[in-house]
Amino acid sequence: MPNDLWTGCPVPENGFYRVKHPQHRLPKEVTLLIGQLFPRCSKCAEPVYFELIRCAPSLGMTRGFNIALYELPEMAEQDESLAS
Repeated sequence: MPNDLWTGCPVPENGFYRVKHPQHRLPKEVTLLIGQLFPRCSKCAEPVYFELIRCAPSLGMTRGFNIALYELPEMAEQDESLAS
């Protein structure tokens, strides 16, 4: 895959990212902050690839509470239908 955004690489900018991982059903999109590492799949060691959908420069700018996403959970079919 010609993409340099995958598991373990630093997130280059705050934004909303599309998740690409054919091995398991993962969330379709995630919100990530600059400097964090792209998360891994919770079910396997295969890399997860990401595509920036939209930049969000103001994310993470407030002091205080930020959440880092370290791994992506596998979604059940019912979870996926609720997310649509």
